[in-house]
Amino acid sequence: MPNKVIRCYCGFVAEGDDGQLVVAVQGHVREVHQMEYTREQVLAMAEPLD
Repeated sequence: MPNKVIRCYCGFVAEGDDGQLVVAVQGHVREVHQMEYTREQVLAMAEPLD
């Protein structure tokens, strides 16, 4: 069950545990925004899922 969420300003939403979020968001920002985020950067953006 997902326990955190990250919402990108472009509308992309990722839900999951820490590992799932890191994989999803790193792939998203690389493909869509041509950026690289570290694990720490991704997890700093995560919010608890209500």
